[in-house]
Amino acid sequence: YVQGQYAYVTNTGSNTLQIVDISNPPFPGHVSFFTIAGGPISVYVQGRYAYVTSGNGYLQIIDISNPSVPVQTATAAVGTTPQNIYVSGKYAYVTNGGSGSVSVVDVSNPLVPVQIATTSVGGSPRGIFVSGRYAYVANNTSNTISVVDVSNPFIPVQVATTAVGTA
Repeated sequence: YVQGQYAYVTNTGSNTLQIVDISNPPFPGHVSFFTIAGGPISVYVQGRYAYVTSGNGYLQIIDISNPSVPVQTATAAVGTTPQNIYVSGKYAYVTNGGSGSVSVVDVSNPLVPVQIATTSVGGSPRGIFVSGRYAYVANNTSNTISVVDVSNPFIPVQVATTAVGTA
């Protein structure tokens, strides 16, 4: 994930979130790394926070306001084998590959994130993108894209699924 002059990279093998200064693209520079328990999978950055999913079933929120010294603010259980994350406004949307679902987490208070809903989308959801009132979810094993209405984040509803071919 890139925001401003920094790239944020999850390293599952070393259990870290690495922050890289990319202000001079021919010479990117290591700024810091932060240990993430459970094998970090995906990162999304919004403002002063990095939201990281890890294979152990958690969303971790890291304060990156000082990129040289990132600080964990909170964790929240989000499901089975979380994969990708997208943050829109005060909600984080997490795909759970192990349970075929999407979790909605209220992150309005980054010190106390709360999972408020989960909805099944089938397959093994990997990618997610939120635009307006809809979340678009790529399902790996079923080769589909699910459209989920998240206009009421407490009651997300899958409204369509369409085949997108085979891997």
